[in-house]
Amino acid sequence: MRVINRYYTHKQVLFNKRINDNLEQQAQALFKSWFVEKPNPQWTKGSLSDIASFVGGYSYKGDELVDSSNTGMATIKNYNRSGGFKTDGFKAINPSDKVKNAQYAELFEILVAHTDLTQNAEVIGNAELVLSLGEYNKIIFSMDLVKVLPSSSFPYRFLIAAMLKNKLFKGHCQGYVNGTTVLHLNKKALPEYKVMIPTDTEAKKMNEILGGYYKRMSENLKENDMLEQLRDTILPKLMSGELKINDLNC
Repeated sequence: MRVINRYYTHKQVLFNKRINDNLEQQAQALFKSWFVEKPNPQWTKGSLSDIASFVGGYSYKGDELVDSSNTGMATIKNYNRSGGFKTDGFKAINPSDKVKNAQYAELFEILVAHTDLTQNAEVIGNAELVLSLGEYNKIIFSMDLVKVLPSSSFPYRFLIAAMLKNKLFKGHCQGYVNGTTVLHLNKKALPEYKVMIPTDTEAKKMNEILGGYYKRMSENLKENDMLEQLRDTILPKLMSGELKINDLNC
């Protein structure tokens, strides 16, 4: 079982998840120290729309969902209720030619949940960076999500992500939620969110520091994807007898 022990263990997956939880906490602690505890009074006061633009997700039809595809679709299923991005929420899809280029999500782009099926609004207003494409070559995002694109004058996606991952943004969103069984976030929630805008020099440095955390998280998530895919490929073959343990040791 040396191959499995090397490339997949339940403990390693859990270990990577704990590391990512810790990295997220560190990133948020840094943001809090910069913007909540000791903000620079000389920073510009503005709205999120001053430093970012917003793209609505793809409105798909049921018959576009398939069992297997090179394209996956990000949905609210990619959001952990307690926070965090997970790749098992992707849905395989063959989108129509109506999908726009802007509705594809690249690695480290920001997606904000605008729909929620949980009773306590645990997902709505949550912002997540796309940390992995999972098993897919490309990703689009559903109409339940909105992409936040940094402006050319403020190209600091990791800093903007930290702004939106803060509890202050979540609280802001609560005032823009409507619906009963299915909750919806008003499209005004993002552009009307008030932010402090550091100088370009400061923002660049902050973005570099935060980027180090999120890139490490991405690598851990990709490793977990690989380990779980290997498990799902090898273990059924072992159980069916198609593969023998001795085959794995060679």
